Amino acid sequence: MKTWKRFTRTGQIIAFIIVLILCAAAPQAFAEDAVSSATVKITSLPGLQPDPDTKVLVMYFSTDDTVKAVAYTVADELNADIFEIVPEIPYMAADLEYYTNCRADREQKDASARPAIALWPESLDRYDSVIIGYPIWHGQAPKILYTLLEGIDVSGKTIVPFCTSASSSAGSSAKNLQALTDDTAAWLDVKRVDNGSTAEDIRAWAVSLGLSEGKTDMLMMINDAPVTVVWENNDSVAALRELAADSLTIQMSMYGGFEQVGPIGQRLPKADKQTTTSPGDIVLYSGNQLVVFYGSNSWAYTRLGKITDQTPEQLEALLGSGNVTITLTID
Repeated sequence: MKTWKRFTRTGQIIAFIIVLILCAAAPQAFAEDAVSSATVKITSLPGLQPDPDTKVLVMYFSTDDTVKAVAYTVADELNADIFEIVPEIPYMAADLEYYTNCRADREQKDASARPAIALWPESLDRYDSVIIGYPIWHGQAPKILYTLLEGIDVSGKTIVPFCTSASSSAGSSAKNLQALTDDTAAWLDVKRVDNGSTAEDIRAWAVSLGLSEGKTDMLMMINDAPVTVVWENNDSVAALRELAADSLTIQMSMYGGFEQVGPIGQRLPKADKQTTTSPGDIVLYSGNQLVVFYGSNSWAYTRLGKITDQTPEQLEALLGSGNVTITLTID
């Protein structure tokens, strides 16, 4: 179990003053609500309204406007809280001049590099979902994200990573971050924000996550037990939702000692890729079979979602003792 790295009240005040001084001395990338980015078409930051009841937190690291603009847009759409990951030593322009042995070059080459974070949130206990945004540096997340995930406890939470880059793909950046957390954290596929994305594009993606309060979503029952599922944003899930609108019942069968599989009744769109599953994963097999895992397997599947409120032991008890019935409905 990870523990929070906490500052004393005096330490927090001192660290905050240091950050203010350093930031005042550094050139500012943007005004309070103005945005200038070469990769996204967002020209201003929304004014966020704090919600004391929100269950979603957006955490982001940004050295220019881009990640910050996306993070603010997502937080505004989901009425989420927002937290900026501020380095103890700010990154100056010279620190980001690639291929000059600059600070970013050195940190990304050093597997042990863990840049210090100036201030830490007190707790994540109130949040069910954490959205984490970062730029791509030399094909990976900046090492300050490693500092973050080694210092906070995201057990049992849904983690939604997103990244921005002028040219690079997300690559293995999110997988490497996921490896720093325990198995009870449910990681969704990383979103690489398309160049030229507008605020409307970002809002549409945020809504598709189904994380905000009051959003219509698909509910799952295993026999008589409701389970919480975070669904993927893809054509397969969209088609499954249409079937669930009139309630969909699937008779499942145990298979292989690690999964339950059952016929959906018709073929769905599929985008299979080689996947290694973990307990709680829900996938589409052969275009017409729903599979729910309480163990692990490696095969070509289309991801549909993940059960997030059950431990591996609870999933085995729920799914590993005989055939079950799964019911999908729309709330």
